[in-house]
Amino acid sequence: MSEFEAYSNELLTSTKKFLQEAKANDVKTEKQRLLRSALTHSFFFLEDQLNYLASHFATSADFSVVEQSLLTEKDVALIKGRFVLTDKKKYYRLEDRIEFLLTRFSTDLEASKSGWFSDLSSSIKVRNRLVHPKEAHNISEDEVEKTLLAVLGCVSEMYSAIFGKKFPPAALGLHIGPES
Repeated sequence: MSEFEAYSNELLTSTKKFLQEAKANDVKTEKQRLLRSALTHSFFFLEDQLNYLASHFATSADFSVVEQSLLTEKDVALIKGRFVLTDKKKYYRLEDRIEFLLTRFSTDLEASKSGWFSDLSSSIKVRNRLVHPKEAHNISEDEVEKTLLAVLGCVSEMYSAIFGKKFPPAALGLHIGPES
């Protein structure tokens, strides 16, 4: 197992463990801490997987400079009459990067997004409330479960579109599975 795969597995396992611990905890502040940890780790895992998948194509001649910019999150500049990638970071919306890969590799974007995309969009709003707070709020176990299942559905659909097979750990859903 590569270092990347181990790190990715650690993020996914941490998400599930935080959720399990939150479900078993009756102390409101501790439960919220664990639910927030589970939710943010879900997005760490999703970004990790998205960057991993994008890295397969980041320097491919089959992708335009603008597409490579989206894949690598690097800015584009016009230098000596040619558009080139720079070292300057350029961030794109998570949904845009996901939809780009699905559009590029799946045969039916809307079918690829069914079942998880709506929940992922809702989960991004929950995450944004957490990382850009304007008021005090709590999150629920249900929101975290939907987030994790949407993230797993997304990653599995991207694997299916790109590699022709689902992401194997997605079959476990919310369960941790065997410890390695």
